[in-house]
Amino acid sequence: MKDNPIIAKMTSEIVKICSPFQIYLVSFKLNSKGELTAFKVCIITGDSYDIVKLESDILLSTDCPVPCDIIMYHISEWNNSLEDDCTFAYRVENAGELLYEQE
Repeated sequence: MKDNPIIAKMTSEIVKICSPFQIYLVSFKLNSKGELTAFKVCIITGDSYDIVKLESDILLSTDCPVPCDIIMYHISEWNNSLEDDCTFAYRVENAGELLYEQE
């Protein structure tokens, strides 16, 4: 799904807005024609961001033609959660599709 034009465009727009450390595709839905109808991404940002405000900024600044849910993590919270296999972050890192990683 990384090459889907809708997801690729949204990923690119998110990178321009906040320079995240990583973006993962968490889930997606397709219709019977195989067309994307919704998706969910997880964005890992620096600790200095107000993630509630940033989520609003991303949703207001982007124009996605299908519903897109966003889950946000500060990098410190993300890193602390990765060792526990019961956390959402652990599941995303191990089962999600990495769309972007800061170099």
